[in-house]
Amino acid sequence: MTTLHSMTETAAFLTALPDRAVIAITGPDARSFLQRVITRGPEDLTPGQAQFSALLTPQGKVLADFVLFDDDDGGLFIDVPSSEAAGLLKRFTLYRLRADAQITLREDLDVAAANTSNGEELQTVGLAVAADPRHPELGLRAIVPKGGPCDEVKDYHHHRIALGVPEFGADYGSAQVFSTDVNHDLLGGVDYKKGCFVGQEVASRMHRKGGVRKRTIALSFDTAAPSAGTAVSAGDVEIGTLTSVSGSTALALARIDRLSRALDTGASVTAQDAPAKILTDLNTL
Repeated sequence: MTTLHSMTETAAFLTALPDRAVIAITGPDARSFLQRVITRGPEDLTPGQAQFSALLTPQGKVLADFVLFDDDDGGLFIDVPSSEAAGLLKRFTLYRLRADAQITLREDLDVAAANTSNGEELQTVGLAVAADPRHPELGLRAIVPKGGPCDEVKDYHHHRIALGVPEFGADYGSAQVFSTDVNHDLLGGVDYKKGCFVGQEVASRMHRKGGVRKRTIALSFDTAAPSAGTAVSAGDVEIGTLTSVSGSTALALARIDRLSRALDTGASVTAQDAPAKILTDLNTL
């Protein structure tokens, strides 16, 4: 995993994530059937850890991504976007074939997140708690009983945007982007050395041949960032679009080939004529 960039200060938060749902998979084959389907894990997942993974289309686009937790009994809790929960339940059931595994939507559970200052409290209520696998400074993520933490979720989103971490539902939707567009490979979400997964041929070819033209980058502005959907330019060249915004910080899906060429000429990055500073280390992309 590559750390795109880090930060040193953030507001404390301990919050349930209302746009997430929990799927549980239990039984002797709970992991083995998923091993051939998703981009990372889950057979090597151990208690106290979490894994970031995704289900791709055969063409390599992201259908949905999710966080996997060990349930301490050989099964899995899967933290998924609420909008995709029903669809993922059907797809996992289809991929199960004759595997001995039970797949259920756990409407009695929530997903919660906390930064390190509130980590101890989250540990006391979580059924499964682990460091968020996408970035070492994101804090903790957990499966908790419904009706738990209730801080404002905006502090969590401000934190992840400042760290340059895009998220399904806020920055992209189903079948809209390739996994590299939203930095899955840099956030620990793709294991190119594992056995097969859906969409592996396309994903591996892009990885081997260096065919990545788009990436998600973090930008900061001197004042409030323009709204999501605003075009981003480098000099006179449009390079992308803002996807999520919090305060003076934003994420953008950008053509890094165009960006690099423009920066080589001394061009500045702007959105609605507002100058932007690139927070992401482009050498890591």
